[in-house]
Amino acid sequence: MGPPHHRAAVKPGAGGSAGGRRNLRMALLLLLPAAALLLFVFYLPVGTALLEGFREGPDSSAYSLRRFLSLLTDPYILRLLRFTAWQAFLSAALSVVIGLPLGYLLANRSFPGKSLVASLVMVPFVMPSITVALGFLIMYGTNGWFNGVLESLFGFKVRVLNTLWAIVLAHAFYNGPLVARMTQGAWERLDPALEESARTLGAAPFAVWRDVTLPAIAPGVLSGTVLAFIYCFMSFPIVLSLGGARFSTLEVEIFTSMRVLLDFETAAALAAIQAAVSLVFAYVFLRLEGRAPALFASTRARRPRPLGGKAGDAWIWVLLAALLVFFGGPMASIVADSLHDPRGGVSLAAYERIVTAGHNFHLGAPPLRTIQNSLRFAAIAAVIALVAGTCFVYATVRFIGRRLPLLETLSLAPIAVSSVALAYGLSVAFRGPLSLVPQDLRIPLVHGVLAFPFVVRAFRPVLEGVDARLIEAARTLGAGRWRAFVDVELPMAVTGLLVAFALCFGLSVSETTATLMLARPEQVTMPVSVYRFLAARDFPSASAMAVLLMAVTGGVFLLGELLAALLRRQRGGRAVARNA
Repeated sequence: MGPPHHRAAVKPGAGGSAGGRRNLRMALLLLLPAAALLLFVFYLPVGTALLEGFREGPDSSAYSLRRFLSLLTDPYILRLLRFTAWQAFLSAALSVVIGLPLGYLLANRSFPGKSLVASLVMVPFVMPSITVALGFLIMYGTNGWFNGVLESLFGFKVRVLNTLWAIVLAHAFYNGPLVARMTQGAWERLDPALEESARTLGAAPFAVWRDVTLPAIAPGVLSGTVLAFIYCFMSFPIVLSLGGARFSTLEVEIFTSMRVLLDFETAAALAAIQAAVSLVFAYVFLRLEGRAPALFASTRARRPRPLGGKAGDAWIWVLLAALLVFFGGPMASIVADSLHDPRGGVSLAAYERIVTAGHNFHLGAPPLRTIQNSLRFAAIAAVIALVAGTCFVYATVRFIGRRLPLLETLSLAPIAVSSVALAYGLSVAFRGPLSLVPQDLRIPLVHGVLAFPFVVRAFRPVLEGVDARLIEAARTLGAGRWRAFVDVELPMAVTGLLVAFALCFGLSVSETTATLMLARPEQVTMPVSVYRFLAARDFPSASAMAVLLMAVTGGVFLLGELLAALLRRQRGGRAVARNA
């Protein structure tokens, strides 16, 4: 199997106390960007918002736990909490049902168009929730495509919207790709020699799966499941738009209390309860993420088997077709709706309206400016998140040398706190302590802090996988730490940075809730435009803007995948040339 790679983690104290102090100083210096971003753009605003939950009343200066005790004994709130957890559990389970076979396909099989599928698989995850809701409305509505096919074939329709299953399906649409990516990564890290050895010793296929494969990929699958649960537990626009008046979650109740009833204290208390539950699951996620045993680490790449026309592969083709309909149906329905001419035929009028530089009454700004705003904010947010995230990962991997549970949990917190509460806290902070932050930087900073955990998750495994012997060789030849990073580590880890950039850009372009609550009229973005077009009943323009959003996010992921593949080929070519 060959020798395992050694990770270049320098533990504090290595090389004597002077070296340990130097490592500690470097770690603290590198942690500063992340600390500043998280402290001022996340923890300060969130703390401001959540503190309201402890206030005795709107005009009171006294604080207590009375409101929390009242809420936690309120039958309505308890029923709300149970439903929130139940729909999150069902959604996470369906995400695994979708993500596990998709992860298997991406890691183990080759088929026509696989590179394109691998590039675009995360697009649903970063699609704006309002766009997903629009796609499901067109696809599964009473007069949608799905019911149209059912009626023409079998003579009946089914009710999908305004049901629990509409919420669960939409959540699985979002989070199935996330589980698939994490499953794919776990499968690709599994050394194929272990499975081959088990088969050579006479183990049946199911025994190989049960005793070798499943224990190896379980941490990745469970990590994806827990992360999917957190996202579904925090869901807001999907539940609001597809669940109807019958269904409500904690996040919907937080929004209603804050924006409709103006009961900030109750909203803050509910947000604190929600954050406590989410942070527990975030800690579980981190524990699972670090559970993959070193025994399973791959020392050679897996060779995917071609997907052909054999009878045993029939189920895979059926699965691919089902996934194509499930993911492609809502997207295709949006495209078709954007081209629909009410007078019959096809029209590009909706696209002409969204690229005009003239003022739009419904948006409060020219539609073209909303596109420019989204692209500019996303580029700035990606840079902010990449700088802070890269420094954070480098400090923990190279200078601290191990994962500190508290530090990791604090870095993951932005995905575990109500976006409504964060937006409220930021609206207060931008009028007070953060009032000096320029207007054009406020939205990118918010998007950057929300994308920060994804940079850490995407970049860390790549940096940890760099062979320590290469760095040691460069240092032995006289290269300083910075030179070794630029010449050795960065070229090998750049693929992880490309993935992180694509994720940051896509998440920023699609972010809706905080932007809707914080943006000025001239700062309207593409997702907010979709929301306002829908509110104005201009469905073709909403669909056209949603199509443009999908094209932007898909294009960024595709470009990142192509660049990563090109860099991998160049690195492989140089390695072959050196060995020749």
